[in-house]
Amino acid sequence: MEFLESSFGHLAYQKYGDGKNVHLLFHGFGQNMKAYKDFLPLLTENDTFLVFDIFYHGQSSWKSVNQKLTKEIWREIILELKKKEGFENFHLIGYSMGGKFSLVTFELFPCYVKSMILMAPDGIKTGFWYNMATFPGILNKLFKHVIFHPKRFFRTMDFLHHLGLLQSSFIKFVKSQMQSRTMRAQVYFTWNVFKPLKPELGLIITMLRLNQVPVFLFTGTYDMMITTKNLFRFSSKIPHIQSIELPCGHNNLIKETSLYLQKNKKEVNIATS
Repeated sequence: MEFLESSFGHLAYQKYGDGKNVHLLFHGFGQNMKAYKDFLPLLTENDTFLVFDIFYHGQSSWKSVNQKLTKEIWREIILELKKKEGFENFHLIGYSMGGKFSLVTFELFPCYVKSMILMAPDGIKTGFWYNMATFPGILNKLFKHVIFHPKRFFRTMDFLHHLGLLQSSFIKFVKSQMQSRTMRAQVYFTWNVFKPLKPELGLIITMLRLNQVPVFLFTGTYDMMITTKNLFRFSSKIPHIQSIELPCGHNNLIKETSLYLQKNKKEVNIATS
C-alpha cells in the first residue's frame, strides 16, 4: 500500500500494474479500495490502476474536520500524486461518491483526462444526505442530531414507508450506512468535509464535448438511489456519451460493470485509446 502525504491528510492507495495508461479509481461511501477487486481482471500490461481509499475511509485520514476539502486542495493533492507516480495523462473511474470525485477531477484537469467511467455517480443530481448536510443553521443541526441520535429518525422512516412514501430499498441503504455510532459519525464528517466538492456540471459538459473525451455512464435498472432518469438531463447534453443500464441494483453495479467491460473490452479499448 502507498500513502500520499500532505498537510491536510494521508491518502492511501494501492498500485496495480506498471503500464503507461494510468487509471484513478474512486469507490463509494462506506467502502474502501477493496470495492474494486472485481476490476482487477481488466488490468493489462499497458495499464496501471491506482485504487484509492477516499478520506474518512479505509486507511486514509483527514487531519481536521474544520478543514473542508476544497477544489483547490484536491487540485494540489492530484498534482502531488502525478509528481509522485510520474504520469501526466490519466483515466478516471468512479462509483457513487467516487463518481463525484471523478467529475471534480475532470473539471480540474480536463486536458489530461483520456476517458471517464462513471457508475451511478453522485454529484449530478444531488442526493438526500448531501442536501441535509449542506443546509445552513438549524437544519444542519438537525442532520447532526439524526446522525448521533437515529432511533426516532428510523421510526419516522418506517412510518413513511408504511404509508408508501419511502421505498424499502432506500430505507435499507440508509440503515446499512448507519448501523453503528462510528458509521454514523463517518456519514456526518464525510459530507461536511466534502461540502465544497460540487461538480460544475455546465463546465464539465462543455469540456467533454470540446475535447471529445470518451465517457461511459453505467446505471442499474433496480437502483433506486441514482437512476438513469435522474441522470438523463446530464447525459443528454453529451452526444458521444455511452449510457449503459445493467440489470442490477446500486450495490452490485461495480461488479456488473466489470463483467460488462470484460465482455466488451475490445470496443471499450478502442474508445479509450
